[in-house]
Amino acid sequence: MNLKAIKQQFPESASEIEALENLGFTTRQPSWINNLDLDKAMTACWLLRKIGDDQDADVLVNLLAGQRSELWMQAAASLSSIMTQRHLSSLLSILETSSDPAQRESVVYALSFQLDSQITSHVIRVLTDIATNRVEAPSVRAQALEGLGNQLSQELFSQELSASSSQYQETVSAILQALDDSETVIRFWACFAVGRLKIEEALPKLQLLAQSDKTHVEGWWPVSEEAEDAITLINRGEPPLRQPCKSLAT
Repeated sequence: MNLKAIKQQFPESASEIEALENLGFTTRQPSWINNLDLDKAMTACWLLRKIGDDQDADVLVNLLAGQRSELWMQAAASLSSIMTQRHLSSLLSILETSSDPAQRESVVYALSFQLDSQITSHVIRVLTDIATNRVEAPSVRAQALEGLGNQLSQELFSQELSASSSQYQETVSAILQALDDSETVIRFWACFAVGRLKIEEALPKLQLLAQSDKTHVEGWWPVSEEAEDAITLINRGEPPLRQPCKSLAT
């Protein structure tokens, strides 16, 4: 997809895209985004998700490793769509050296939604380790659980991973344990993961959470409702469309 096609598909963003064109988007250099103000840099990251190549993925990795924290999550979202096996080691290096929860969460987000099947098995191992590491910030562990639900379901669908494999069983065990976690956000995303994977073994715990866990996750809904949705999915039903709330997790 080229810039003209993107402007046609997203007419509300056409003027912003044209502004970036005037600033040299089509002949962009690796450090180009760092010279933009925040709004333009956010739009540029978004554009790279649509038309970026391997070198653009390098730029997004550098943004994730850099100091502009306000760009981390947007860079991660775009990187997830265009990263390749070559970029995995750089992301793991950030996880090895960074102690910033927001930076770590952004890197885990990129891993959670990456599309390169050649590295999915490795990514699943990394996400499982993070989800079970109680030293990690709850937000980082929760993001890893969402990623496990996403990556494992893709692997099962494509038959790249068997439900009887040791890796799958190890990860399922980690997700089931997370249903009992003391942190609301972790229980919530564990419910999401077991629902996405249709893990019948989780039903007793889900039923208990659906009956008793009324705590909220900010921007989403109570754990009890996510547990109800997971039960519905496991039973091959269709959950209702829920409206996110703004209540703080308690």
